[in-house]
Amino acid sequence: MKRSDRSVKEKLKLDQMMRVLFRLSKRLTVQLVNGLFGEQFANEEVKSIHYGNAEFIMDGYDRIVGDLFLKLVTVRGTFQYHVEFQTLNDQSMVIRMFRYGFEKAVEVAAGTDDGSGGGRNGMALLAFPRQIVIFLEENEAVGDELAFRLLLPSGVETVYTVPTMRYWTLTPRDLQERRLFALLPLQVFRSRKSMRGIADSHRSDEEKRRLFAQEFERLKTTIGQTLDVIRELHHQRLLRLGDIDRLLQVLDNILKYLYNRYGNDQQTEEVSRMIKTFIDPEVLKKGRREGQKEGIQQGVQQGKITVARKLLKLGVDIGTIVEATELSEEEVLKLGKQEQPPFPLRND
Repeated sequence: MKRSDRSVKEKLKLDQMMRVLFRLSKRLTVQLVNGLFGEQFANEEVKSIHYGNAEFIMDGYDRIVGDLFLKLVTVRGTFQYHVEFQTLNDQSMVIRMFRYGFEKAVEVAAGTDDGSGGGRNGMALLAFPRQIVIFLEENEAVGDELAFRLLLPSGVETVYTVPTMRYWTLTPRDLQERRLFALLPLQVFRSRKSMRGIADSHRSDEEKRRLFAQEFERLKTTIGQTLDVIRELHHQRLLRLGDIDRLLQVLDNILKYLYNRYGNDQQTEEVSRMIKTFIDPEVLKKGRREGQKEGIQQGVQQGKITVARKLLKLGVDIGTIVEATELSEEEVLKLGKQEQPPFPLRND
């Protein structure tokens, strides 16, 4: 396999693992949105969480793919968020964030209930989602925000900014304090840059082995600190068993990625043992059952929505659909509005 092909596959796998962290229980996801975007949502305020399309087809059939788009439907209204995970930084990153935000705004406007794009007097409104870029690896060139200047046709100049999180500066205790529990497994990324640097250096094989051994010792310390925080959160009943199981699975997968690339069999087994003995296997099985039960419940709800949409298309009355699906009348009415064809964006 070519190095570039392997790098692409590795990135896709890592992206998938990081997306899992945003698909934990509702409470943890709400806490994560609060912590990343400075929101103050109470769990009971959030009616539902939706994961949006992240792939956009551009002119000429070029494709751009973002990492994660979230929509929170709350008692205060609907809120859109966009999160990107990055290891490297370049000047084009903020341009890509603008493009992602613009494409999502167009997509949302095309799907608004009244065909006006959410604007006034029939004028389309393009509302960008709130955005953040989480930089995982140490990079002193990364500041508190990304920005570029935008000159509008009217001659007005504005600055487009996207806040950043310098994740590598945060310890497991920092994440605990800020209630960013879902991001705990990413702590092990702090070792990846050092390991890659050792591997790409011109040092002798013996020197590389010695440096890798030192780095893996530091990594084990990080793992221990992360597991200690997860254990405390569990004892304080701030982490459900189903969430713990998913966090440990992501942690284990990222570690396997690191050890397969830079470690040896003995080191891999030692770290796997740390995670396996972290919590009673029977307790973890119970957590998996809880997670499966939650997944089944979500699947049943999605099934009801699918049936309701089909019945709406057939012209079945609202009362019958409510009786057939056990959805509320409000939910069915909302689905009915969503089924209306989107308004076309004018090209002139």
